[in-house]
Amino acid sequence: MRQIMAVSVWKRWRNELHVMLVWRLILVMILYTLCRLSFWALNHSYFQGITPYGTFKILTGGLQFDLAAVLYTNMLFVLGWMLPFKFRYNKIYQTSLKVIYVLFNTVALATNCADLVYFRYTMRRTSSTIFREFAHETNGATMAWQFFLDYWYCLAILVVLALLLIKLYGKVKKPELPKGVLSHVLYYAKGIAIMLIAATLIVGGIRGGFRHSTRPITMSNSGEYVNKPLEMAIVLNTPFTLIKTFGKDGLKDPQYYKDPRKLDAIFNPVHTPIVVKSAPRQNIVIIILESFNREYMGGYYASRSRKGYTPFLDSLMNHSCVFLNAFANGRKSIEAMPSILASIPSLGEPFITTQYSADRFNSIPGLLRKQGYHTSLFHGAPNGSMGFNSFGNLAGIEHYYGMTEYGNDKDFDGMWGIWDEEFLQFYSRKLNTFPQPFASVVYTVSSHHPYKIPAKYENRFPKGNLLIHKGIGYTDFALRRFFHKISKMPWYKNTLFVITADHANPMTEFPEFRTGSGLFAIPLLFYKPDDSLKGVYAGPAQQSDIMPTVLNYMGNREPYVSFGNDLFTAPHASKCVNYLEGIWQLTSGDYILQFDGVKTRGLFLYKSDKLMRNNLVGKVGKVQNEMESYLKAFIQQYNSRMINDRLAVKK
Repeated sequence: MRQIMAVSVWKRWRNELHVMLVWRLILVMILYTLCRLSFWALNHSYFQGITPYGTFKILTGGLQFDLAAVLYTNMLFVLGWMLPFKFRYNKIYQTSLKVIYVLFNTVALATNCADLVYFRYTMRRTSSTIFREFAHETNGATMAWQFFLDYWYCLAILVVLALLLIKLYGKVKKPELPKGVLSHVLYYAKGIAIMLIAATLIVGGIRGGFRHSTRPITMSNSGEYVNKPLEMAIVLNTPFTLIKTFGKDGLKDPQYYKDPRKLDAIFNPVHTPIVVKSAPRQNIVIIILESFNREYMGGYYASRSRKGYTPFLDSLMNHSCVFLNAFANGRKSIEAMPSILASIPSLGEPFITTQYSADRFNSIPGLLRKQGYHTSLFHGAPNGSMGFNSFGNLAGIEHYYGMTEYGNDKDFDGMWGIWDEEFLQFYSRKLNTFPQPFASVVYTVSSHHPYKIPAKYENRFPKGNLLIHKGIGYTDFALRRFFHKISKMPWYKNTLFVITADHANPMTEFPEFRTGSGLFAIPLLFYKPDDSLKGVYAGPAQQSDIMPTVLNYMGNREPYVSFGNDLFTAPHASKCVNYLEGIWQLTSGDYILQFDGVKTRGLFLYKSDKLMRNNLVGKVGKVQNEMESYLKAFIQQYNSRMINDRLAVKK
């Protein structure tokens, strides 16, 4: 009886307008999955060793990117279908919508089919750069035709998919339209309500979630579902990569230096460690503090001449190796992880969101994991936030702990994640369960807009002159409690701690932190409980220096690519490169140089000329020429290695 009723209900509703819309979107999703399976089958030799569970992750993960692509490419169709007007049942209007549906989705499926083969030439899903790469070809139509002749089976697959699209499109049954004023009002009210609900669902589908902290998914998010970067191509689909890279210029190789030997002589990012003796297998804990400007820490000022809001960190500085002029390589949270863990600075667009995010790269967790280290990443935000779990997976992070793993939403701050105090206590307990040696990273969240702190501490920390000051004081307090707890644990004394920030916060009290230099000013200190790393250095340092410094200190024996330097070996020779609104900045010695890609625009003594008012361009020729040569070599190495997938040393 129940089965008969179910069949009856289905027959009644299967041709209903909105049910049919959902079916048509699901149909395209099914065809995308068929494309993915075809892609995998035709390129299986590139994807060896994927387990059944890995297959499950790839296929289910791919649905998220398919949904986003389907919603993007069918937006016009959905809008036309959802308009709550009676003319949408008109035969001509329905035919027009079908043409739009078939045309748009056939083009999208065609791009997927082209990558069934074209992938072998690029080792990545096609991006919008293909239009620039072939922009000057006069025989584009001939080339495309030849492609389909050579790979006729791609065209055959496309034809089959297009026929399925047309055949299974389905028909809509025209209902009895309402009569009377009240019925008309209810009809349109219902239609508008359904449109609003659909719009909300579409936004969530395109973004990849509904949480406040969820950013629109990008290609790098596919890393969450794979074990190797190359496998990201299976998870992704070509319409998605084209859409995500459209309007975003790919990097260009500037070719400042034609001779590769001269280029390498000026700047070579390949590091070949010279290990004199076996280094002790120590643990490493990297603490990344949200929005911690150097300005907020009193310990960075001689004689504590300015008030700070971090009494605990100030006290820790007395027992640490401290870099007085440390800088971030980017201005956003999403840019910090690649800079710190993989020594890949952000020169324009965050690495995580670029079309090069599938490139192979070296990293602290990846290299240490090969040497037997347990690797982990802790971030108190909702899982998936900023794509950190995806990037961490690609970087060699074995275990990710986010808000889900924390498992108690009562400690959620209502905006960004778990309060720092509670999450750092959770972190300390987990660290004590890990086998040694371990390499672990924790990323705090509480010192973020809207700068709230737990109600119980509302009057505990100095308010200062900025909204963020209380939040800084709270996170410093959370760190004090964290260190107090772990100091009693057996692994503590055998651990190197690196403490830095993800980026400098734009909320500043002093004008020198609003300059090209000050906008990147962050803390950086290395702490060993035995006081063996005490020291203060005034030379520039950057987030990208953390990787070579840590790897060399840990006795890493493998060569790697890094855009930083070992701060322990030559702390006074380090440099810093960052990017600000079309300008590359190089900080070296006492100078900061600003370069637009063609000529030097600014040269300042950033330590003495704190507001960067005295432009020295043309006045110190030797310094300017040397810095410009280095920066050109840096940019060329960076762009070339991104473009050609050479961010890792290939064996």
